[in-house]
Amino acid sequence: MNDILFPAVTAALMLLAAFAGVVQWLKHSARVRTERLRAEGYRLIHALGAYSAWMDLQRDLPFTAKSLDELNSPAPLTRARQIKHQYFPELSSHMIRLLQAHSRVMEYLWQQNLMRLTQGAGWRPAREDAPYQQLRGAQEELIDEMVARCRELIGDAREQWRATGSDFSFSTGLALPGTGPAPN
Repeated sequence: MNDILFPAVTAALMLLAAFAGVVQWLKHSARVRTERLRAEGYRLIHALGAYSAWMDLQRDLPFTAKSLDELNSPAPLTRARQIKHQYFPELSSHMIRLLQAHSRVMEYLWQQNLMRLTQGAGWRPAREDAPYQQLRGAQEELIDEMVARCRELIGDAREQWRATGSDFSFSTGLALPGTGPAPN
């Protein structure tokens, strides 16, 4: 009886060990995928923030020195599109809306640049340009919505995301910590 029972128990133990090994490998694989998705989610969030900063800079720069490719698809937006395509297909509708908003802002900025070049007037600070503020505000809302959704997808939705936009008129009066009082 021992001659039959020993090989059967050994085979069962080997099968159980193999099953445990497969379960461990599956857990490890899922953990690696989750960590990769999280890292790519943070890369997407960073790219969206960089894109927002890039947009803020475009308001006051003339377009004459820029290439059309850079204006149509700036590097941070291209990076965000690539990451979204590869890792976050769930954000496709968000990206389409962001690209449409990009197009509207760029069209407005082109019109403003043409007016400046032809009429020598029309420029006003961003804070006094209501149409620009409205377009950028809508764009920032889309970016914030994408960031919040991305954070949900990577399991990091515990903190509230703050707008990525910059108010340079506000920030220029602030001093960095340890640098003394702000200049007047």
